[in-house]
This record gives sequence, C-alpha cells and structure tokens, in this order.
Amino acid sequence: MQLLTFTIDDRRYGIDTRRVVEVLPLVIPRPLPRQPAEVLGLIRYRGRFLPSIDLGQVIAGRRCRDRLGTRTIVVRLEHEQPAAPAPLQLALVAEDVIGITSAAAPPALPLMVDGPFGPMVELAGETGSGQPAQLLAIDTILPAPQLATLLGLAGASASPPPATDSDAVTPSP
Repeated sequence: MQLLTFTIDDRRYGIDTRRVVEVLPLVIPRPLPRQPAEVLGLIRYRGRFLPSIDLGQVIAGRRCRDRLGTRTIVVRLEHEQPAAPAPLQLALVAEDVIGITSAAAPPALPLMVDGPFGPMVELAGETGSGQPAQLLAIDTILPAPQLATLLGLAGASASPPPATDSDAVTPSP
C-alpha cells in the first residue's frame, strides 16, 4: 500500500494515496463562525468550496505550524452517495508532509474505526528496518454530524437538493 506521509510532534501519520486527490501548497481558508478549533474554514478548489480541517488540531490539540512543508491535502470521502452530483471532498492541512511511502498492508480484519485514527502500519525503510506510522481514517476524521454540517456549509451533500418551482421545467405549448 502507498501512503502520503507527514509528521506531527515527531510521529508519523499516513493517508492512503487512493483517497488523495491533490496535494497543494498551504491554502488559507475563509473562516467559518462558531466552529471548533480543528475547522479552519472553507477553501475554493476547482470551482467548489471544501471544508478545511487542521490535522495538527485533530491529532495534537494545536494548530499546524506555517512551514515550508505545510500542505493542504484534498481527499475524497467514501460515504455512500449514490445520488451525489460530485464526490465529497475535504481539505486537510498537515505540516511536514514528507511524500509517498510504501507500507505493509494493515490487517485484513474488519476494523471498527470511530475517530480519526486507523491501525498502525510499518513503513518500508531503505535498510528494511521500517518505521511505524498511524493511518488516518478520513471518513471519521470528525464526528458524522459535524462533518455533515460542514459539507452542508460548503454546498456539498450526499443527496441532491430538493427540486423547487424555479427548478421545474415546464414544456412549452
């Protein structure tokens, strides 16, 4: 498996690259009022608004430092969304983004993850020693109600908005 790895407080974390859409330089979000500390606001990405989440705040209880290695990572959520017009995406801010690293696959057990952390995996090392990294569970990075609220504020939804009279098409006579 391939992971996009980063470091927070001298600990390695990884995001499965199959979920990564794009890695950007740090994008400063537009703040949203009355949100918890881990919610930075909204960013504009390819014509859409995406909620921006600070992984430093989620993982270590502090904001990510503004460094050269701090990046905005656009990720795809895998919530069931059969009627959604576009995939649901989030922007995650991480510091010390290292790059793509090979890792041993996690156990094939059905994992019941409730929160941001997935299983530990061993990263492939040049000398074969390997280093541990904690996988992040993107779909549960925030509690479901909070995530749903943020996606709603960004104009994204797992279901299309209901049709209104202005959306209705009336056949011409």
